[in-house]
Amino acid sequence: MAQQVDVNVQIGGTKIEHFTSLRIDQDLFTHHTFEIVVAFEDLEDKTEFFFKRAHKALVGKPATISFTPRAKLVSADFNFIGIVTELALLNNSEMVNSYVIRGHSPTVMMEDGQQRRAWTESTLSNILGTVAGDYSGIDFKVAPQYGALIDYKAQYDESAWAFVTRLAQEYGEWCYYDGQSLVIGSPGTASQSFEIDGIQHFEMSIGLKPTKYLMHHYNYQQHKSFDAPHKPATGYGPFGDFAYATSSATFGNPAQLMPLKDVGSAGELDGHRSTINAINGTDLVRFNGYGENPNINVGTIVAVTGQKLVAPGKYKQESVGNYRVLNMSHFVDEIGNYQNQFEAVPATASKPPHNPYVRQPMALPEVATVLKNQDPLQLGRVKLQFHWPNQLAGKSSWVRVAMPYTGGARGNLMIPEIDDQVLISYEANHIDFPMVVGSIYHKDPSTNYWSDNNYNKIIRTKGGNKIVMKDKPNEQEFFITNANNKGTGLHISFKGDGTIKIYTKGLVEITAKDITMDATHDINIHAENEINIASTSGSININSGKEMNQAATNDIHIKATNVKIQ
Repeated sequence: MAQQVDVNVQIGGTKIEHFTSLRIDQDLFTHHTFEIVVAFEDLEDKTEFFFKRAHKALVGKPATISFTPRAKLVSADFNFIGIVTELALLNNSEMVNSYVIRGHSPTVMMEDGQQRRAWTESTLSNILGTVAGDYSGIDFKVAPQYGALIDYKAQYDESAWAFVTRLAQEYGEWCYYDGQSLVIGSPGTASQSFEIDGIQHFEMSIGLKPTKYLMHHYNYQQHKSFDAPHKPATGYGPFGDFAYATSSATFGNPAQLMPLKDVGSAGELDGHRSTINAINGTDLVRFNGYGENPNINVGTIVAVTGQKLVAPGKYKQESVGNYRVLNMSHFVDEIGNYQNQFEAVPATASKPPHNPYVRQPMALPEVATVLKNQDPLQLGRVKLQFHWPNQLAGKSSWVRVAMPYTGGARGNLMIPEIDDQVLISYEANHIDFPMVVGSIYHKDPSTNYWSDNNYNKIIRTKGGNKIVMKDKPNEQEFFITNANNKGTGLHISFKGDGTIKIYTKGLVEITAKDITMDATHDINIHAENEINIASTSGSININSGKEMNQAATNDIHIKATNVKIQ
């Protein structure tokens, strides 16, 4: 026998007085839906046959649905707020029309469009609060349990709903619409009784699945690796703990997982593993109820009791446990008969079960512009401005830069400059782990490096220091110079036998213990002014295997303590 209820349905300014059937489906993980079948003449004039005014009065309008039990001893707390998203006109074989009003919870408005935006040095509460601020038509209750500072978090080609539910899954937060508000964080404590009495009945299952998880993570800032081995979990109630222990004994090898965030200690990594472990153990026990209590809602705790036969004709009430509702459906027929069915998990579970709809976005290579390059940790990192539509929310935290060669006291250090464009890739395609893998040119400012047949190879720094390698056949050359001081440089030509030129308008100094100059042909030394050769404490020896000629336009002076000429 079903519970008798009076139903109040208000859509915009229209009150639905009569209906053929009403159904509300509520799910912890996705948008709730409702469907109301109404006679055509209740919304249109009897003389009409097609859409006239009903669609204008209903579609897109807020809807409220409440149940009031006709039995005076039963209180009523059920209220549902939604929005009409579809109106269907149904015509049957007897040429009778009826309207089917379909709608969703207002959370469906969070499917309005995919976005890219990022947060740096923020908390989970602040991130969720920013998202909530875009939807005034939804009542949010944001109180996440995770309170640590998050270095970087990005929404990447996701709707607001996909992003919020992904965050909730990642940090082990409950996230569900309770019929009136979107709850993110600690679940509600409201409780309703569910007595197994023949009218209300149940199905309960105890299942097995892999429950072992371990994690490994390398933290480059500390140059340390952290491990979080599998540890058994409890707290699922007697049936849940049994299912967990049996699952662990049945499925031997633990799954090897990568943390979905950067971690700074073994304890933090173990906490993340513990969250994943708790999430996957929540639904080992499932309680399915079929009853008539209209006050049960998603997130509600149901206190289940049953009658135990202790003697002929004598029964005793016994608790079967407390369970938190994950999803449920409400049914009301045209005369007010109410029934429901729901699925629940042990109320002792600290984390929600795994959300089957959550998908990790796959990050793809993209272009960004360098904002900062003065890395406080001196790890060669940069901060970036992504080329996203929302420029104000498109900035990164400190991002590593890939180099061709790196290591302790060695390597190639060439950090991109501010305003440079760089190519970004992502570690494991994870949006929260960007990495610079190269720099790329754009039109402004233009360069004059280009040459026919790609003969020129050039390295130039922002200070003008420049290395030029020219690969033209039979005319290969190598230059080291400065674009701001072209009078100084080193030129190596490989044409013919090759030439090496060192030129400057300033001073050339060569300092060494010994210097040897050896030529198979000539050595020529020329100066516009003086040539001075001196030895501080040794001798100066000039030898010739043939002749030695000394000539001066004016005088030759030779001065010594003794002068010997042979």
